[in-house]
Amino acid sequence: MTQNAGLPTGLNQIKKRGVKRWRYRYPSGKDVYLPVETTRHDAVEAASLFNAKYRNPTISLIERADRYNKPLEYWLPKILRRVREEEQMSSDTQKTFEADCERLTLLFGKTYTKAITLRHVNEYLEKYCTGKSNNVYNRKISFLQKVFTYLIDESAMDLNFADQKKKKRKEGKRRKRLTAEAFKLIHEAASVYLKVAMELSMQTTHAVLEISRIQYKDCVWLDKPVVEEGMMVFGYLRIHRQKTEEKEASRVEIPITKELKRVIERSRDRLLSPYIVHRRGRYPKRVGEGCDHPTQVASKYISREFSKLRDQLGLFSELSKIERPSFHEIRALSARAYKDGGYDPQARMAHSDAKSTKVYTENHKLWTRVPPGEIAI
Repeated sequence: MTQNAGLPTGLNQIKKRGVKRWRYRYPSGKDVYLPVETTRHDAVEAASLFNAKYRNPTISLIERADRYNKPLEYWLPKILRRVREEEQMSSDTQKTFEADCERLTLLFGKTYTKAITLRHVNEYLEKYCTGKSNNVYNRKISFLQKVFTYLIDESAMDLNFADQKKKKRKEGKRRKRLTAEAFKLIHEAASVYLKVAMELSMQTTHAVLEISRIQYKDCVWLDKPVVEEGMMVFGYLRIHRQKTEEKEASRVEIPITKELKRVIERSRDRLLSPYIVHRRGRYPKRVGEGCDHPTQVASKYISREFSKLRDQLGLFSELSKIERPSFHEIRALSARAYKDGGYDPQARMAHSDAKSTKVYTENHKLWTRVPPGEIAI
């Protein structure tokens, strides 16, 4: 461009938000915008002084000759494609990884990969982990380690500086356990869809993500009820636990006993929906985030409404919000109730070391059928 002719290396003038600004690009690729009132003379002088002190012409030539040393925003899409192809991530884990890549691009997209140091790791952690738990902090370090490993494999980096970052001590769970009494109080005050979600979680021992995805077609009904271990069984509910989806125990078939059958039948209403937990939203035709049908209730919404109702009822008000039991604690409450009743809850919870299960293959998928059991609510 004519207005940029004859300017020192790294300096140019561009239009930013309708205003002409002087921009200086460091050898690392980072851009710095000079104040709006900066004159051409001052911009040229400042850039010239910086170049004379910090830019080594020989090093700059070497950097430009390295075809692998490109801005991070050039490499990250390639890394994302490789991760999708080479790693069997669950859909939620992949979404988290993609979101972290977007954050990394916003912060250091213009930075050349071979200019990345431990300082950049620290800046990323300071930006996105301040005020967060140690576990979140450690997960972000693991994310950077993974990205940098791929970059090294592509010859875009020489050292994995995230490996040099010390992780923090793993925190224990801070949330208090949900009591049976609190469960009943919240259940009595809940909307029908939340009641159904809570009952499903209690009967199956599964977490909110799985509960939000259970469809009526996941129920395999028997032509005639059968008796298994002294309990009437009407069919089987199939649940695929996402957290352990690659393990043999991730697909469980839970016998539909009288209590679970009651929950499923209770969920049916005039609103046609493929999902057992469903509701008519404020915008009937809009599909929520993480959903594939307008009537499906997102797991985050279920958890949020549970916590909202808990606080409205004044339960656990003596605790900080981070310590109050969430919807997820129903899973632990259910497991304790089954264990107290003499039932091994591990199989139902899709834990790989479960006992008393029957594993079989159907449609090339392994299903673990667990013994019948139920909890009176």
